[in-house]
Amino acid sequence: MGGFYFANWDDVRHIPVLLVCLFLLWALGWRLNVLSMGEEEAKALGINTERTKLVLITVATFITAWSVSSVGIIAWVGLMMPHATRLIVGPDHRFLLPAASIMGAIFLIICDTIARTLTTAEVPVGIITSILGAPYLMYLLRTKKNNF
Repeated sequence: MGGFYFANWDDVRHIPVLLVCLFLLWALGWRLNVLSMGEEEAKALGINTERTKLVLITVATFITAWSVSSVGIIAWVGLMMPHATRLIVGPDHRFLLPAASIMGAIFLIICDTIARTLTTAEVPVGIITSILGAPYLMYLLRTKKNNF
C-alpha cells in the first residue's frame, strides 16, 4: 500500500521532470484524439501511428514509474480519475489529460487527509482509494456492460 508518509522536500526536485512529461503528453493530445478514431483513419490523416504510440507509452510509463518510486502503489487513481474527468470535460484529450492530472492530485489530497485524520495511526492512502475504487469499478462494469 502506497502512501505519502515517506515523502519529503527532497522529492520536490522531481516535479519539473514530471511537468515536462505532462506537457509532452498534453502537446500530443490532438494526436491521441485522432488515434481515438482508429489507426486507419489516423494513418489517412498523416499521423505516424507507431511512433506516436511509442512516444505516448514511453512517456506515460516514465511518469508512472517515477511516481510509484516516490510514493508506492496507490491503487484505483488511474482508473477513477480519467473516467470521472471525462464526464466533466468531455473526450478531448487536449483538455482531458491536464484536467485528469489535476483531479487525480485533488483526489489524492482528499484521500490523504482522510487517511491521516481517520484514526490515531496513519492509514495508507491506498486503502482509502481502494474503498472508493472498488464500488466505482462495479458502477463502471454495470453501466458499460453493453460496450464490452
